[in-house]
Amino acid sequence: MTAVSAAPAARATLPAPPAPAPAGSTPSAPLLNGQVIGIAYHAIAAVRDRLLAGSGLTFHQSVALKAVADGLDRDGAVGHLTAKLKIGESAGLVLLDELADAGLVEGARPSLTDRGESAERAFADAVAETAERLYGDLPEADREIAARALAHVTTRANAELDGL
Repeated sequence: MTAVSAAPAARATLPAPPAPAPAGSTPSAPLLNGQVIGIAYHAIAAVRDRLLAGSGLTFHQSVALKAVADGLDRDGAVGHLTAKLKIGESAGLVLLDELADAGLVEGARPSLTDRGESAERAFADAVAETAERLYGDLPEADREIAARALAHVTTRANAELDGL
């Protein structure tokens, strides 16, 4: 399986916290912007890549494996990959072929092999455990607000891509 090697990731840091608010006032949080999103993305991606390192899978291959695990047929999986990863159809087909060559998926309507199921389950479990450590103690209302804001940003970014 072809995996993209990456240089060791530098530890991402968040912008400096705001100065303490005067007594009796409400402290302000940093505004959501591209830099805050980018820094969070790179920190999370570095964690994700370390979780994947032992599997031999790239992130894109893990997304393709999950698409097959979710029961998508070849066309559905390729459509999912092009939409979510912003890659071309041919690149999506290559990802599925790489998984087949590695013995992780099989068949014209791809399904996971035992090895593929094991790899997908191990990564999904590791992601769930990590997500709990990263997000688990955040108030649910904050998580909902962040999810809505990021969904809006994603929608707008997709519209920008469609216009380019």
